Amino acid sequence: MKILVTGATGFIGRAFCLEAVNRGHQILALTRESQALIIPGVETALGSLAATPWDQVARFAPDAALHLAWTAEPGVYLRSPENETWLMQSKEWFQRLFDLGIPYVAGTGTCIEYAPSAAPLNEGTSALSPQFPYSRAKVALFDWLREHAPQSWAWFRVFFPYGAGEHANRYTSIMVRDLRAGKAITMNTPQSIRDYVEIRDAASALATAMEQRMEGAVNIGSGQGVRVVELANEIARLVRADESLLQINPSALPDPCPVILADVTRLRKAGWRPETSLRDGLQRLVDSLAARN
Repeated sequence: MKILVTGATGFIGRAFCLEAVNRGHQILALTRESQALIIPGVETALGSLAATPWDQVARFAPDAALHLAWTAEPGVYLRSPENETWLMQSKEWFQRLFDLGIPYVAGTGTCIEYAPSAAPLNEGTSALSPQFPYSRAKVALFDWLREHAPQSWAWFRVFFPYGAGEHANRYTSIMVRDLRAGKAITMNTPQSIRDYVEIRDAASALATAMEQRMEGAVNIGSGQGVRVVELANEIARLVRADESLLQINPSALPDPCPVILADVTRLRKAGWRPETSLRDGLQRLVDSLAARN
């Protein structure tokens, strides 16, 4: 398969490109960085959503397109006014793909599109209730694709990816650095359950879904819930930190979303299974952060 990819230099994008190349697919990566180091064997197209080199895209003749690019800086992206710009440009970009007749297109969303639920979140039955500019923009693009896509399309709702190569200010990386340095970690919602999916498993899930031409919304998660305190305890063990450094904020407000867990039945029916345990995935993250220093 020949796949056009945006966001190929990002955390998920690099992992997906590596997975796709290893599976024998050809990748054209749209990037704004002229010296971008992506993956050996990946063709690059210098440009952006608003300035895509469409002649090069036409020559590449993709069978599919995966749109991963979006504002994603931790602590900024949820409420960034840039979300509206990304929404507008993404609609225009997808429309151009439709005009070119690319037979399969996919966008990427987020688990926080869903309304709070104590049950695993299902693509077909769980309600949506986006609370942030980021998730509202994602739902708006999902709705637009559902209404305007003339051919096969998918919407991948990504849960909580973690692992080597993640942004330095993601929660897992902050915990690794602080605990290794002997700094206390204060948890606001230690009993909250999250679906942490190791980045290589997330990439293989995306690749499987695209190979199977899965349509509509598809959850990209592990299907396994982990309490925040369990995550913190595992990191503390891996970096040999005193577990007394793990503290609970007694004045924290209750978590409005105490459970965010993916129902991955659709992916499992397509033949996908997560292969990385939480301990192994966190060990890989710990090793990668040590190598950066």
